[in-house]
Amino acid sequence: MRQAGRYLPEYRALRQKIPTFMDLCFHEEYATEITLQPLRRFELDAAILFSDILVIPHVLGQTVHFIEKQGPILATLHTPQFFDKAQHIDLKESLATPLNILRNVRESLPLTKAVIGFAGSPWTIATYMLEQGKSKDFKKAISLLETRSCLFTQTMALLEKSIGTFLMAQIDAGADVVQIFDTWAKVVPETHRADWVVAPIRRIIARIRIDYPIIPIIYYGRGVEDLYPQIVKGFSHIVFGVDEMVPISVMKNKIQKLAPVQGNLSPQVLLEGGEKMKNNVQELLRAFRETPYVFNLGHGIFPQTPVDHVTQLVDLVKEGSF
Repeated sequence: MRQAGRYLPEYRALRQKIPTFMDLCFHEEYATEITLQPLRRFELDAAILFSDILVIPHVLGQTVHFIEKQGPILATLHTPQFFDKAQHIDLKESLATPLNILRNVRESLPLTKAVIGFAGSPWTIATYMLEQGKSKDFKKAISLLETRSCLFTQTMALLEKSIGTFLMAQIDAGADVVQIFDTWAKVVPETHRADWVVAPIRRIIARIRIDYPIIPIIYYGRGVEDLYPQIVKGFSHIVFGVDEMVPISVMKNKIQKLAPVQGNLSPQVLLEGGEKMKNNVQELLRAFRETPYVFNLGHGIFPQTPVDHVTQLVDLVKEGSF
């Protein structure tokens, strides 16, 4: 969960050399180095591509700017011109740099270390595109969803196709695993979740499975673990990412019966460190000892997290101390 980022001083040093965050995502040398930075410091089992879920709308023609302490700001979607142009864009060519970064990382690491590719889900990326940035109430996106507006359905269809293409291209480039981040899945009204959360994810998985039947696919749906039985039905080699609000008992007795699980440690606990972190880590290790579990955070690491806390966390997991 955001392994390389603002908590690492070596990341901040590189970040200062590039004008914008999006430029950094498309700087092959620096983004390769940033992806590898956490593995130079910590005994981690995998590297995750340094990129952002918003590279897709950016290359499709909706300009994305990241504002310090504010987040992403996206340009207005001018329809139908945007969709007319977007459908003719060669996504693999437009995202050639992130794909080259992934290739560089795979070549730089031993095969004992996995490389994780990723993309956002159609709904989560759509919220940024339709709201022109991060939203507090998602009123516009939800209104467009509930009315099945042409703008909403076109955006979702375009994203579903683009995300599938990008994930498959990452596998081609050397990704051992791909992950779909659905951070805002819970925002979708319950009566619409089957159509706009479950169905698009299942179609993306089905498309990937045609060419890659056994590549693990991780789905992280924040706050919608109740949808996991519908998502996994009929598929194998699926892993479910779990946020920090899900009780361990639910992970173990419900989700893990469907598929392996990943995550759950609160990034706030990592920030605090000390005995509280040690106790939380040990609780997870005890609960999932000798079962299919990927240790990870339940959400992205906070930028103010002390590096020493990450060192302590990795040591605890590697030692398997409980």
